[in-house]
Amino acid sequence: MSGGFRYLIPEPIFDELTSLVKESKDKIISGWLFADRKENFGIVSGYNITNKDSKAHIRPKSWIRVKKKKIYTMRKLKEDKGYDIVWQFHSHPSGKEELHDVDLAILNYLSTGVMIVITPDNILGWYFDKRETKKPIIDKMIFEIISE
Repeated sequence: MSGGFRYLIPEPIFDELTSLVKESKDKIISGWLFADRKENFGIVSGYNITNKDSKAHIRPKSWIRVKKKKIYTMRKLKEDKGYDIVWQFHSHPSGKEELHDVDLAILNYLSTGVMIVITPDNILGWYFDKRETKKPIIDKMIFEIISE
């Protein structure tokens, strides 16, 4: 997926997000991460926290509602706020960088997408695509920390 595309995040945003995860103890934080697209890279420009109080990864009650809400929110943020890239994120307070079973189930249902995972020490993304292959393509997106 990346094909030379780079993911850059300013150090203050990286520090804020990883600190929020450290302070959250065992609660899962979720929200939206915004980036500006350049030729061959995206630079994270901000974020919006939508939930700080979840206690566990929970399977959605309605898969279709998850998909509709995600698509609607992403389109609205892009149109109304003018963001180039909108990613959904959630934290793994345990520090586990890999996708959990629920993460994979959600991505499998959506067929394609990006899931950003924030741990107490790192921020990374997972690009998932199973539209044209039986076995999904899962690429790790490494965020490079930059100073502003």
